[in-house]
Order: sequence, then C-alpha cells, then structure tokens
Amino acid sequence: MLVDGCLEPSLKAKGFASSAIHLHWAEIVGSALAPWSEPIAMKWPVSPPGADPSAPKAGAILTIKVEGAFALDIQHQAPQIIDKVNSFFGWRCVERIMIKQGAIRKPVKAGPKPRKTMTVKTSQTLDAILEKIEDPVLKATLARLGVGVMTRK
Repeated sequence: MLVDGCLEPSLKAKGFASSAIHLHWAEIVGSALAPWSEPIAMKWPVSPPGADPSAPKAGAILTIKVEGAFALDIQHQAPQIIDKVNSFFGWRCVERIMIKQGAIRKPVKAGPKPRKTMTVKTSQTLDAILEKIEDPVLKATLARLGVGVMTRK
C-alpha cells in the first residue's frame, strides 16, 4: 500500500507494522469515539534472553491519545476495543490499552472555496457574449463556464 511505504519508518518507530489501525480506527472504536481518539503507539514486550522461541508471545500495549472526558469512555470500553483490534488483525496482538489525554489532530475538511461574486458589468459582458448562441443547452453550459472563469482572481 502506498501509505505504508511513505509512513513505514514513522510507523515502525511507534511499534506499528502498518497503517491499518490508523486507517480503520473509526471501524474499530466506532464513530462516536473515533473523532476524539487516535492510536499513537504499540509497545511490544521484549523476550528475555534464552526464552523459548516457540512459547506464546505476550500481546502489546496499545497507547491511545484521547481528548478530555472521552478518556473515561475509552477506559470503560477498553476490553471491547482490545477484542475489536485483535479481531481486526486476526490474532491476539493487543493485551492492554494505555490512555494518554491530549488534543487530537482533526482532519481538515476540504470544502468548496467561496467564489467571488460577479459584478453587474461582468454579468452584462457575459450576457453580451452569450446572446448570439441559439442552442439553450450550449448557452447554459457556457454561462456556467463563463461565471467560473470571470469570477476567478
């Protein structure tokens, strides 16, 4: 995935193998908590030297940054969130959740930019250009195009 390739060094530094948990966070915790929380790190336990490599590994600690009072909701739902994360990945990768309170980066919503309004003079100029066109569909299309072009800075 393109995102993983770009973010791989940063994700690995925080203990994540991929960007999947970030991209699907709203599916995992639900739409009520997703805007107020974000996964920030996974801390994996270190096996002691000489440990049996075939022994089952302990799960990671998932650190979640949460805004304000939503930390209490995350704390109450921690067992369900752990189960949902583990189900999402298909194995028991998370054992515990650690909560850190702080501000969450809100996604920037790109909306339409406000257009500059047409002046009376500009509107009259456009009308004069379009008056020679007989086809109503073509005239309406060119009128929309003209408004877009003539109101651009």
